[in-house]
Amino acid sequence: MSSLLSPSVRSLCRISLPLMITSLSGNMMLLLDRLILARYSAEAMNAAATAAMACAIFQFGAISIASIAEVFVGQYNGAKEYKKTPEPVWQMIWFSLSLFFVFWPIATWGAPYFLPGTLYIEGKDYFWWIMMFGPLMAIIASFSAFFIGRGYAQLVTWSALTCNILNGGLNVLLVFGIDNWLQPMGAKGAAIATVFSQVIQVIILGVVFLNKHHRETCHTHKWNFNGSLLLSCLKIGTPSSISHMIEFAAWSTLFRITATIHLDYITVQTIGNSVFVFFAFVTEGMQKGIVAIASNLIGAKQEKDIQKLIYSGLKLHSLFMAIFLIPLVLYSDPIVRLFLPSIGEIDSPLYQECINILKWVWLYFAFDGVVWILGGILTSGGDTRFMMFMNAAGAWFFAITPIYIAIHYFHVKSSTAWGISVFYAIANMLAFILRYKSNRWKHTIIQDS
Repeated sequence: MSSLLSPSVRSLCRISLPLMITSLSGNMMLLLDRLILARYSAEAMNAAATAAMACAIFQFGAISIASIAEVFVGQYNGAKEYKKTPEPVWQMIWFSLSLFFVFWPIATWGAPYFLPGTLYIEGKDYFWWIMMFGPLMAIIASFSAFFIGRGYAQLVTWSALTCNILNGGLNVLLVFGIDNWLQPMGAKGAAIATVFSQVIQVIILGVVFLNKHHRETCHTHKWNFNGSLLLSCLKIGTPSSISHMIEFAAWSTLFRITATIHLDYITVQTIGNSVFVFFAFVTEGMQKGIVAIASNLIGAKQEKDIQKLIYSGLKLHSLFMAIFLIPLVLYSDPIVRLFLPSIGEIDSPLYQECINILKWVWLYFAFDGVVWILGGILTSGGDTRFMMFMNAAGAWFFAITPIYIAIHYFHVKSSTAWGISVFYAIANMLAFILRYKSNRWKHTIIQDS
């Protein structure tokens, strides 16, 4: 058995760790935006966070569809049909390019509908830039699928790290400006820096995808449109996309709810969400690794080893949860002060709320990580319709609705809202466990579809 097909912890680490670094780098772009803007103004930070959540509804929906190419590439690679591996990648590139015609109208006219009035002035330019170039993330996901599905994630990692460093430098220049040369741009500057960095990453991945080696061994230069393959990708990827869009719409709604209460309230939510998005690099990277290995196992007709892969994922998840216990629960003061550099006494209500929300974020991660592990298995088998239903319905019925009731009728604290979301994570985890044990996900093998 090749190392790529192995369900061991070592194999999962070999594939997932570079992908975690890649996700860490991508998540760092969002975190850097908010940390730098926090030093510009709290209003700019909250506006960018709210606008980013609104843009994520569409961006992550597109990414979910484009990323499904990983499953096709992995199954073709496992079946040793190497010259077929670029075909799904090209279909997702064509799909991603077509999305510009969807994103542009939303960028032009959508800001008033997605941003609350208190944050509109500061957030509208950020929203415009991120939405106008939103499909770039889907193009990056399309190119990345070729390397991830074949078990070679290092290029994706290094390209993301390079662009992340570029984004950080541009952020400082554009947000604060340069005396007598460049006016401060605030949230708009952060958005421009992010877009420019994404363009560079597309160029890097595209050049390597089309280099001589890949053209000769995999025929990556054959960019033919394949309608039937595109429909197969959409059939598997669309449910996951809808799931992410509805789920992000739910969390975006939560931001709008808290924005109507008090600046401190949304500041606490911004910090909790920012930390959650940042540390999600572990679950995102591990799920991509699981999808790559499980897809190859399915392509090689070795589904019996998938149970071992799940155990490996749970061991790795437990290790990271033990590590994250330190910054999120035991010693969270430095994180709070990164977002609130001017915070005063530790007994202030705002400080205590921020400390509490980080504890809830850690507990949420503990249960949500299991969902991502099992979600990787379901995705590799093409069972994305269940994920669409559970993630979408669960977010609204087990998280947003009870949070809304708790905030407006019982006036709970901001951190308590995250505590309620933990029950959603638990319900979601139990549903995914039952779905996996039902074996229904095995009925969808993409190569046979």
